[in-house]
Amino acid sequence: MNDDWVLWILVTASALHVVEEHALGWQGWAAQTLAPRIGVAPTWLDFWATNGLLIVFGVSAAAVGWRAPAFALAFPALCLVNAVFFHLLPTTSARRPNPGLFTAVLLYLPISIWAYLAAAHDDVLDLATLITSLALGALAMASAIVVLMAQRRLRYPDVDPNAVSPVGPD
Repeated sequence: MNDDWVLWILVTASALHVVEEHALGWQGWAAQTLAPRIGVAPTWLDFWATNGLLIVFGVSAAAVGWRAPAFALAFPALCLVNAVFFHLLPTTSARRPNPGLFTAVLLYLPISIWAYLAAAHDDVLDLATLITSLALGALAMASAIVVLMAQRRLRYPDVDPNAVSPVGPD
């Protein structure tokens, strides 16, 4: 039996997670909590770009399924890293729930574990797949933070849409 359909459920959970983060004011939380640590205050544009990539990653992982289990399981690994390191630990240290905590605990943790159990049940999970998926998931989560940290140094400034172009029409 092929139980990789659980990955599609995790994609839906991710969409709900994004909705919760947005509804509970992720950007304000990130400006207060992440900005002092990474040196840049994430914007709503950063939020949408990152979460758009999250959903694309999830859809890709679910579409590939057990044909490439290390890649497919990198998505639940990312969700586990996000739940633990970006929701549970910060909530514990701040003693106040952060945006995304509820879906992280109620959806990300159980569904991600379910995905790993499904892979084991379908006999596609071995130690190498487990380690590779965890490393890829952690790397994907870390890359979002690294890009934010590099933003100030590497990014071109946004163009003012009201500015007059110095170049005339062709």
